[in-house]
Amino acid sequence: MARRLIVALILFSGLAFGQALSGRWSAKVSLLPPPVALSSMELALRGKLLDWTVGGTAEFFGTDGWVWQTVTAEGPIGPVRAAWTVLFGPLAPSFLYAYGRYGLLLSGVDLTLHTALVGPNGPYTFTGGPSGGAVLEAQTALNGLKVSLELGIGARKQDFAIVYAGVGTYQKVFPIDPFPGGLTFHYLKLGAEAVPLCCGVSLDLGFAFTKAGFDSLTATVKSVPICCGISFDAEVKFTPTAKAVSLKPKWAGIEGCFTVYGDAKFVGSSWQGIEVYGFKIRCALADCTYAELLTALNVNKVEEILEQDIFQGAEFEYLKLGFCGAGCCGGKWSLGVSLYFRPTGALFGLSRVLLDARIPLLTGLTADLGLSAVVGGPAGLTLGWTFTF
Repeated sequence: MARRLIVALILFSGLAFGQALSGRWSAKVSLLPPPVALSSMELALRGKLLDWTVGGTAEFFGTDGWVWQTVTAEGPIGPVRAAWTVLFGPLAPSFLYAYGRYGLLLSGVDLTLHTALVGPNGPYTFTGGPSGGAVLEAQTALNGLKVSLELGIGARKQDFAIVYAGVGTYQKVFPIDPFPGGLTFHYLKLGAEAVPLCCGVSLDLGFAFTKAGFDSLTATVKSVPICCGISFDAEVKFTPTAKAVSLKPKWAGIEGCFTVYGDAKFVGSSWQGIEVYGFKIRCALADCTYAELLTALNVNKVEEILEQDIFQGAEFEYLKLGFCGAGCCGGKWSLGVSLYFRPTGALFGLSRVLLDARIPLLTGLTADLGLSAVVGGPAGLTLGWTFTF
């Protein structure tokens, strides 16, 4: 089956009428725990067809085999910039998702139309389906302000996840979430950026509502001066279920971010204060050198707000460190270390250590190393490569 796929991808990208192909071949091999086995493999090919770029990507995972097949096309239709992505599930087999993006600059207004269509549920699972919808974005400058509009007709601009659960569990995420029910009004979002206040301080505003009522309100005050060249941005976001406040200090050479996750606490109609669920501190020292600490006082609430499955078991906190530097052949090496903690235990409650390293070896060839260690449990080690041509 893999051989037929590779031949199909070459023929598809070969629509370039003899022009050179480009592509990427990457793979990961699991070394620990034994036995040694292929963990994942990806093959991507691209070619030119007149003014269009067409291609395909096949993804394989362990004993599950060929899990994802993506076909893409991008190019102009007159003055419109168009791009399509179509996802298939070879293990069903079935059509899963189609995403289109169309851009047009018209009389100073930057218009972008997003369309999405999903197939029926099956061995691949996702919310709703079959369904389709569209989101229209418009941006322009008005009296020195950048104003924007986002209109959802049967869809919303937010993450849409498709999951396949076999021997392993795999996920694909797309930017438009279509809702069952057809092309009906779903939400409208209005925004304004760089609203001048005073002393170089500006304000960004965003307000959204649905046919059911209030959806979200975001206010961001930018470049509030403190002293000695230090300033900060402050953002407050309200939704029907949560409130988040973030402070982003800015200083020459150092940028940081402090985010609090919480909600307003009411007894009847009386406001009792703010209930804090957790906080995150992130400091970036360079392009890919950073330190990030996330502490969850209420793990379920923080994961709900962030829409991520972050912690395992009794874990409530992580520390992530990222480093990079110049490597071979004009490339960059990178190293990421993640430490997860639980309330009790040795070494401050350390429960898991994750390490990811990327090292350029030759022009177009990079090695990847992944290590996962569970305190009191088995270790996992993967070795991989990425070859681009």
